[in-house]
Amino acid sequence: MRPADDERDHLLLRAATLYYEQDLTQQEVAARLHLTRWQVGRLLAEARRSGVVRIEIHHPRARARSLEAELVRRTGLGDAVVVPSAGDEVHTRSVVAAAAGELLADLRPTPATLAVSWGRTMTEVARQVPPSWASSTVVVQANGGLSQHGPDGPGGVVAELARQARGTAVFLQAPAIVGSKTLARTLMADSAVRRVLDRAKAADVLMFSLGPAAGTSVLVENGYIASDDVARLVEAGAVGDLVGHYITVDGELADPELDARNVGLTLDDVRASPMAIAVAAGMSKLPAALAAVTHGLCDVLVTDEDVATGLIEHIPRDGAYSPAPATE
Repeated sequence: MRPADDERDHLLLRAATLYYEQDLTQQEVAARLHLTRWQVGRLLAEARRSGVVRIEIHHPRARARSLEAELVRRTGLGDAVVVPSAGDEVHTRSVVAAAAGELLADLRPTPATLAVSWGRTMTEVARQVPPSWASSTVVVQANGGLSQHGPDGPGGVVAELARQARGTAVFLQAPAIVGSKTLARTLMADSAVRRVLDRAKAADVLMFSLGPAAGTSVLVENGYIASDDVARLVEAGAVGDLVGHYITVDGELADPELDARNVGLTLDDVRASPMAIAVAAGMSKLPAALAAVTHGLCDVLVTDEDVATGLIEHIPRDGAYSPAPATE
């Protein structure tokens, strides 16, 4: 290195140290080094450009843009939102839900009608969506659920999202899963139920969370199915659920007989949505997320870094994929 270069390198390091580590202003750095403020600005810009100074954003909601881009490239998704994993599933859910709420607020045009599923993650989305995220949006319940008493029930999700949008809540007054497919058909043919589902099918945006094929499912906790049913579903190949439907790694119904007892949007309705946004928080959702993104069940995925990394590991660059192992 020539003497002049060595001197400039030393000056650059001094300017960067005074400004970034000692919190001096550019004017104060200029006075200390007997330079002009303009010269200090040039030195600091060069320090960033050359890598002497690297600026990183560390925030629980900071997005992992490189993972987002790679997910979109490998899956063909319209968009992906990836935020940091937070160590445990409860905190990760909170961070992912906040990102999903911000995504709703950023949608342009603002959806006139939003259809939503329910569960722990969607409850958290409703809690964290930015105030006044929309104006006069109609929020429609996409699948049945009458367990209003629990914190993860559908009523709170629909009502809170509508309230924050200064809009209207439309509830589906029916259970998520009924005792027989005959009863399900009867309910689905009821004019009041049909009107709600028609509005959900016609919604500009559908947002739903992905659930695990496990006894911790809100469908189990709300009494719609038993833990033994989940065990049987897993044996049949279920990797998780979305909008009340248990799906396989191939994005198909794990148990068509059980599914015939569902009241709500069908998988075909989900695939036909103009914009289907899936929200997956925590590694227990990885198998369901893999099925959703590789089989046309969502256009946008909101998730955390651990799940995004797992998806990329299972979807090679050539587009072929390997099923993710089930997570307890």
